[in-house]
Amino acid sequence: MFFSFTEHSLLSQYPNMRAECHWHIDFEFTYIMRGHMWYFVNGETIRLDEGQGIFVNSRQLHYGFTKDNAECEFSCTLLNPTRMGAPNAVYERFIAPILADSSMPYIVFDADSEYGNALVDGIRRIHRAKFGCSTCNEHPALSGPVSSEFVSSEPVDMLYRKLWSDSESLTVLSCFYAMIRALTAFAEEREGDGSRVGGVDEAKIAALRSMIDYVQQHYHQRVTLAQIAAAGCVGRTQCAVLFHDMVGQSPIEFVNDVRVRAGAELLATTQLPVAEIAVRVGFSRSSFFARVFQRYMHVTPSAYRRSMRR
Repeated sequence: MFFSFTEHSLLSQYPNMRAECHWHIDFEFTYIMRGHMWYFVNGETIRLDEGQGIFVNSRQLHYGFTKDNAECEFSCTLLNPTRMGAPNAVYERFIAPILADSSMPYIVFDADSEYGNALVDGIRRIHRAKFGCSTCNEHPALSGPVSSEFVSSEPVDMLYRKLWSDSESLTVLSCFYAMIRALTAFAEEREGDGSRVGGVDEAKIAALRSMIDYVQQHYHQRVTLAQIAAAGCVGRTQCAVLFHDMVGQSPIEFVNDVRVRAGAELLATTQLPVAEIAVRVGFSRSSFFARVFQRYMHVTPSAYRRSMRR
C-alpha cells in the first residue's frame, strides 16, 4: 500500500561508495541532504550538492558515486508510474509523455524555482511518510543524526506507526501527482525555449543497457566478454570501450562487482557458508571469491558478515 520505494542512506554504505549501474521503469528522485555526490546518467556525469536533487526518467542508465571519498547523506525515492491508479485520460495526457520524452533523461533541481520546490516538497513528504522522525533526530538506518529539514517534532513511536499506516499511501499518491504536475511544467517550459536536457547516443545506451541486463541476469553463471558483447550486438572492443567510458569499469570488472554485491547481500541476510555463497554468485572457488570480495569491499567476507550482525 505504500506505492513507492524510499531509501535514506549514506554513500559510504555502498561498496566503494558507488551504486551499481542500473535502470528501471520507475521515476527516481534523489535529494542531497548533506554533502555531495556525482550522478551518472546515460554517459553524462553531474555533480549534486547539498540542497539539490535529481529526477531520473524511466529506463535511463544511472548510478550515484563519489570522486573524492566525501560522505553524502541522501534520500532516494522510486515511484512506479503504472502503479498510481491514474485514469487513462490522465495517464495518456500527463504521465505517458514524460515516459516517452527522450530529450529529458534527467532534471537537476532545487527549491529555488517553483517546479523545483514542488519536487523537493514531494520528496520530503514521502520521506516522512515512510520513516517518520524522532525527537532525538536519529534514523535507524544511519549511525548519526539526520538532516534537520527531514525532522519534525513527532514522538519516536510514530516512526514505527507510520510504516504500518495505510493512510500514508494517500500521502504518496498526492505527492506523485503534484510531482507529475511539476515535471509537466518543466517539460513545457523547456519545449518553449527549445532546450534539451542532456545529449546521448541512443544506440550506445541501448547496447550498454542490454549488456548490463545480461550480466545482471547471468552473473551466477560463467560469463565471458564475448557473451556480454553479443548481448549488446557489438564487438568485444566496442563492448570494452562502452563499459570503460560510461561505467568506469571493464566488462569483467563489472561482472565481479555485481557478483560481490550479490554475495554481500547473502552474507548479510543468510547463514549460508561462504563457500556456498561463492558458488551461488558465480565464483568457482571460495578463495577467489574472498580475494575479489576483499578487493571491492576492503574487508573479508567473514569480517563483513560479522559487521552486519552487530
